Amino acid sequence: MTGALALIGLVLIVFGWASQQALGQLTPFALGQSMVGLAALAAAGLSALVRTGRGAQPALRRPMLRVLARAAATCGLAVALYAVAAQVERPFDWTFESRFTLSEASLGALTGLPEPLVLTLYAESGDPRIRHTRRLLEAFAAAGGDVEIQTRALDAYPEDEDLYGIGSSNSVVARMGSHWALVQRPREGSLYEAIVGLTDRPGRILYAAVGAGEGDLWREGAEGYSGLGAALEAEGYTLRRLPLAVADAVPGDAAGLLVLAPQRPLPDAALAAIERFVDSGGALVAFLEPGEASGLESVLARYGLESPDRWVVDPASLAIEGEVTGLSPVASTYAQHPATHGLDPNRMTFFRRARAFDLRKAQPSDRLRGVVFTSADAWTDPAAGALDSDALPAPPADARHDYHALVATAELERGAGRARIAAFGDADIASNRYLRALYNLDLVLNTIHWALDREPAIALHPKSGGRDLNQFPIPLERSLQSLYGAGLLIPELLVLTGGLVWLRQRNS
Repeated sequence: MTGALALIGLVLIVFGWASQQALGQLTPFALGQSMVGLAALAAAGLSALVRTGRGAQPALRRPMLRVLARAAATCGLAVALYAVAAQVERPFDWTFESRFTLSEASLGALTGLPEPLVLTLYAESGDPRIRHTRRLLEAFAAAGGDVEIQTRALDAYPEDEDLYGIGSSNSVVARMGSHWALVQRPREGSLYEAIVGLTDRPGRILYAAVGAGEGDLWREGAEGYSGLGAALEAEGYTLRRLPLAVADAVPGDAAGLLVLAPQRPLPDAALAAIERFVDSGGALVAFLEPGEASGLESVLARYGLESPDRWVVDPASLAIEGEVTGLSPVASTYAQHPATHGLDPNRMTFFRRARAFDLRKAQPSDRLRGVVFTSADAWTDPAAGALDSDALPAPPADARHDYHALVATAELERGAGRARIAAFGDADIASNRYLRALYNLDLVLNTIHWALDREPAIALHPKSGGRDLNQFPIPLERSLQSLYGAGLLIPELLVLTGGLVWLRQRNS
């Protein structure tokens, strides 16, 4: 009985501690585990004392008391060390996604600040969010650069409340010189966007094609692409519309051309303008969709990025309600390429209804790369998108089970200079609905940085929503919270069952 209680207590305390460390907060699960575990250990200790007192000889009591005294001293030392560590508050980030460590993009924004940055936290007394926000601001200050942290009581500065339009407690005002930005929901992502917005950087003009049903960088809502537009502007790009359907050339000041899956065929003059732009050393970022024939496919094929109108079917895909199983691949296989910086099998990207690329060099000097791939069991099917059933379709007779490239890049040496092309087999990855799912934002932004020859800007970006980010279709952080919380019950029960069986067999 004593051994069983001790085992239960130790297992509960260890799992409760692990949950608290992983989530960075004392959840009801962790608290309940710790309290029950302590009660079980106390019961085991009391049972051991009773049994020892009954069966021990008087000569053995003094050594037993010395052992108990040493154990009590060890526990006291552990409690003292914990109290000291709590006062020092030095963070140790052991979480799976390094959720309490600033991202590469945030660290880059803080290096080489042109002017001192002042981050002022306005809060009401007793607001429980202050401590977390203060720790976040201190992390920005400790990361480098000339950063000053201030905390002000909201009711003591009514003039600041009016000046900055502060609407609630726990708001942060970022000031750099005469410029300022209000962050009403301070998270790493929102602070990062405020800081880079205050920093004057030489902008690059990125033209976005419009007029043929392309994705709209200025349209809000789930089907729009305003999230990508805002992210590009935060990265220093100047966005301009280009009506390719009526234009006969890409402007000379263009650093790059973005074409988001036209739904109607582009006229021959527009396709010729795109080819002239690439041949002159321009940067093209193209998004395709299966089942759509815009003419952009022929332009990409001219440079070796062939994309047959076939739907990618990947058995290792997401099962989305209302969709054919297999048509929403989750990619976890990446080539070594600047566009996939920081991405690995634990940092996945999500595609919804995609087509693949076959690479064939147009000239011997061309450098073509597939950079994001399906699983090895995937194939392509020309008719999968027209199926009514949501079951996994059977492979067609010509199916080739292999890694299929969902994103491909090309570096081309032409007479007028070096051109770069980045092509995506899916445009939904950049839409407002899916851009912040998993690591889609990092893949899209970093691929655009590479295409426009801004490789120093490539970095993993902060998740704007922080811990409360509601990602779709896979809420990765919420899934990990569930795993670190109640999801630990299953392995915990397995450990307890195994330990109790072992104790029973040893005592029998």
